[in-house]
Amino acid sequence: MTYDQIEMLAAIVDKGSFKAASEALHKSQPSLSVGIKKIEEEFGITIFDRSDYRPRLTDQGKVFYKWAQESLESFRNLETIAREMGNHDREPKITLAIDPLIEFEEIRPVFETCMGPRNPTELTLRSEILGKGMQLLLDGEVDFALAPQMKTNDQIEAFFFKKVEMIPVAAKTIAKNYRSYPQVVVIAPESQGELTKGPRCYVTDHAMKMKLILSGYGWGRLAAHEIEGEKKLVKIQDPVVKPFKLDLYFMRNKNRPMGPQAKIIWKNLKK
Repeated sequence: MTYDQIEMLAAIVDKGSFKAASEALHKSQPSLSVGIKKIEEEFGITIFDRSDYRPRLTDQGKVFYKWAQESLESFRNLETIAREMGNHDREPKITLAIDPLIEFEEIRPVFETCMGPRNPTELTLRSEILGKGMQLLLDGEVDFALAPQMKTNDQIEAFFFKKVEMIPVAAKTIAKNYRSYPQVVVIAPESQGELTKGPRCYVTDHAMKMKLILSGYGWGRLAAHEIEGEKKLVKIQDPVVKPFKLDLYFMRNKNRPMGPQAKIIWKNLKK
């Protein structure tokens, strides 16, 4: 069974006769008859009742035609996607490095551009710790980064994306004596960041940091939007431990060419 045979079947049912289908497909009527007959012989089924003037689907034919329609639609979708990719209308994959402080709604345009039943772009989202996103751009491992711009670089094109206020918090259960507990920090131990003297707990996952703080095993700075409405936490009121603001940028490597999908993402997220 071939694609052409399935296309013949669909045309015959749609047009109502072998003759009309042959005209629509620009094929001879005998070739359509042979094509359908080969399917019937290959699988031992009868697709059309030919006893009347117009061919009618048999019960077997109705079931077969239902599945044939779905197969034909899938093939046509695949053909369209292949042509688009061949014409460089869409790139096969896009990778983004995203700071864990980015909220879901803020990157919705990425999903709308790359995800869907007919979209061939493979999307990879990499949640990266502080500062790593920019280096991934320079190394050519990602197409975009939503992250802090640790330093300026001639290869990097960057636009301000958002400002995040990082507020020191602790669970209510340890708030009065929070300095006896470690500061939970999402950073590699050898790195330097906004730290306070005292015991520390290092994690490489922001979600783990939040769980440890919520559970009262330590204290640390969380984004304002993360603690909004969170009743288990209290803000630390201490002149030594202050809030700070973190600027996040939408960045790309100028030396890495953008395909059409990447251009859409760049345009939609660039503020």
